[in-house]
Amino acid sequence: MPPKTLFRVGLGLLFLAAAVYFYSGYWLKTRVFVPLNIPVSLDTRQIQSPPFRINLRESYYVSLPLDDSHDDWYYDGRCNYRNALGSKWRVYRLSATPGQPREFWASSESTQGGYSYYSDLFAASPGRYELELDLPASASCLNSRHPHLKIQTWPDDYQQGIAYVQIFCVFLGATSVFLTLLGVARSVRPRLGFGAAPRMFPGMVLRNVPPIKKHAPPPLIHGMPHWGLFCSAVLWILIFIFMVFQPEPLMGLFVTWETHDAVVWRTNPGPDTLQVYVAVTGDRPRFLINSQEVDRMALRTKLLEQLSRRAEWSVYFEADPDTLYMDDIYVIDTIEACGAKVIWITPKMREEWQHKLKEGNDSRVQKAYSGVRAR
Repeated sequence: MPPKTLFRVGLGLLFLAAAVYFYSGYWLKTRVFVPLNIPVSLDTRQIQSPPFRINLRESYYVSLPLDDSHDDWYYDGRCNYRNALGSKWRVYRLSATPGQPREFWASSESTQGGYSYYSDLFAASPGRYELELDLPASASCLNSRHPHLKIQTWPDDYQQGIAYVQIFCVFLGATSVFLTLLGVARSVRPRLGFGAAPRMFPGMVLRNVPPIKKHAPPPLIHGMPHWGLFCSAVLWILIFIFMVFQPEPLMGLFVTWETHDAVVWRTNPGPDTLQVYVAVTGDRPRFLINSQEVDRMALRTKLLEQLSRRAEWSVYFEADPDTLYMDDIYVIDTIEACGAKVIWITPKMREEWQHKLKEGNDSRVQKAYSGVRAR
């Protein structure tokens, strides 16, 4: 490649890498991940936030954070975060035209159920919004814990994506600097007298007497070893990039596979155990704790009440075959959040229990019959 072309390509790539690097960092800094975070007083039953702006099309989380207190671990009626659990909120979108009425956007009742596990998440598009929060009367005792009304989203995915883009820009900038220096070196080298071949007759002008033979074009990258070399180069670049960053954090539910003798038959659920069952009536899931139906939002509270009276915190979980997967995961996640151990009774385990019980009954009947015959 001619020196001028190398120099121009190198400068162009260097400008592109610098522009993308700085613009991506500027874009990330201008994103609002916490559009609202203000101190509030819980003496009033209703709180209305000032207008706030959202510039990301994301899901946002409504919360009322408090200072840490050891009272949150007690269930004896102390003033803790449970006094504010009955709060209800509504989000309104403000019109861009002054004087126009605001538009209802989302609320804690409209987001409950459906495809969302939590009632404090809402999806928003860029614009200006207002938030109204209705508090229970018992929440006024939490003023000493400096409550804040907060709306936020998670910036982790954006930060990681921008980091990948900036690393690519660093590699692209290094390549452009190399091409620029190579072009400068090739243009300066003949002027300094380096690289000139020795000649017997310096004054004689060199001319091509025989015709220039044009070689065939190089083969395309369509097979070995060309394709293997190309793929290995890309693979080594990816390995280097993933070695620089730490692995992703673990996500999901931790599951331990054990034998039936170690788990099931040692702790066969009886009348004194704690069992959670998910049934389906029509299109609505039903949550039952020891055959007593509880509300979806009160599942965690009822479980903690039952577990506080028991020495062993093990909960047996079972569900109908036609329940939704998200309802089952919600129950398992709630049980593990309470600090209890989940023992999942699958249909295969239930069938084995019934088979064992039937075999035990048959053996007792045969013993009784043989005793009668002996008498």
